[in-house]
This record gives sequence, structure tokens and C-alpha cells, in this order.
Amino acid sequence: MEVLQAIKYVLLFVLGAVFGSFYNVLIYRLPKGMSVVYPPSHCPSCKTPIRWYQNIPIISYILLRGKCAACGAKIPVRYPLVELASALLAVFCFIKWQEPFTALIHYAFFSALLVASLIDWDTFILPDSITLGGLTLSFALSFFRKDLSPYESFLGALVGGGTFLLIYLFYTKVRRIEGLGFGDVKLMAFIGSATGIWGVLYAVFLGSLLGLLYALPIIVKNKNLQFALPYGPFLSLGCFVGIALELKRLFV
Repeated sequence: MEVLQAIKYVLLFVLGAVFGSFYNVLIYRLPKGMSVVYPPSHCPSCKTPIRWYQNIPIISYILLRGKCAACGAKIPVRYPLVELASALLAVFCFIKWQEPFTALIHYAFFSALLVASLIDWDTFILPDSITLGGLTLSFALSFFRKDLSPYESFLGALVGGGTFLLIYLFYTKVRRIEGLGFGDVKLMAFIGSATGIWGVLYAVFLGSLLGLLYALPIIVKNKNLQFALPYGPFLSLGCFVGIALELKRLFV
């Protein structure tokens, strides 16, 4: 039995790494409005197509020593890190939730947050295909979930998106500045639809705390508050940490 369990987790790791390779494609192409299926993978520097054996998740980066085989251009270390994160996430979800459908939903949700966060970090954009698409899909799936009812999904989306919409309107209409982007409103609605009220609370409180901890050294170094940080990655990380650690158990 232990051997079969080990084989299962190895397969999950490999499958997660493969999906992670595709997530890298999404992170690079979605903000540019490019097709995610065509053209095939190629080096951004020399445009040389990447052969299948040069595109094995994690392993190819190590064998190529982080450089393009054709032109020697440096391959961002983020690529294998995203693949590794996806692989570990797949294993984690199936260990934690056991039941395949529930585990798969959580893996897909956290994967969407990973992709959206890195796009937001690079471009300050949260694609509607992820936030609104995820919102719609999460609510539809709530009719088949055992851990989240349609009512909880709807209420989570309403509270998450509604609260951030009010904050967005306050900054844009009253203070005449953009305190947060409208993409964050849609992201919070997505988070609420997939996790309910608790996911929203985790995202807001833990996300704000993590964002503050990240920003403090920058504030001290620059001695001013005049800099911009994307909020999406911290909201997503806060939600993940809260759900992964099941912090809800401390209060109920």
C-alpha cells in the first residue's frame, strides 16, 4: 500500500509539473493577448522552436543550465519554480483533501491564483479570463461540492466582490485616486465564490499583513510611501495560507 501511495504522489508531482509548464505559457502570453496554443513553445530571444526534450518540466532547465540551447539566452528561473510550485501544489491538495473531486477543485483554484498573481506582479493586470471565468466556474461547481454550498459560494462572491467594490468606488469617486484596481474587485469575487466567507477573510487580513511585511523594508529604504505594489499576489497568498492551515478551526 505504501508503495502504491508513493507511486501516486510521484505521478501527481509529474502531472503537476506538466501543468506548471503550461502555466508559464499562460503567464507569458495572456497579458500580451497571444494564443496559448499557437505558435508552439519557442525561445523569446531567438524564436527557435523548443524541442520536446528541451521542454521537460524542471529537468530541462537543469540540463540546459538555465540557458537556451540555440542562442544561449538566459531562461528565467521563474519557469522551473512555477513548475515546481504546481507539482508540490498537486501533491499537497491530494494529501490534504483526499477525496479526488475536492482535491482537484482546490488544485485548480490555487493554480488559477498562482497564474493570476504572477501576471499581476508583472503587469498590474488581473485577466478577466481567470477572475470572471473562475467566478462563473466556481459557482457552477458549488452545486456538486460537499464542502461548499451554492449559497456559501454566492455569499462569498457577494461579500468579497461587494466589499472591494465599495473600497474601489470610495477611492475613485471620493478621493479621486485609484487605491486599488478593479481587477482586485473581480479577484475577490472569484476567491469568495470558490472558498466562501472564510476565504475572503483570509485573503483580506492575511493578505494585507503579508503585503505590509513585504512593503515595510521598501518604505524604510526609500523613506517614503510613493511606490506601487500589486495587491492580487498578497490577497491570493493570504487566502492560500488561511485555507492550507485551516485557520477557521481557531474560531469555530
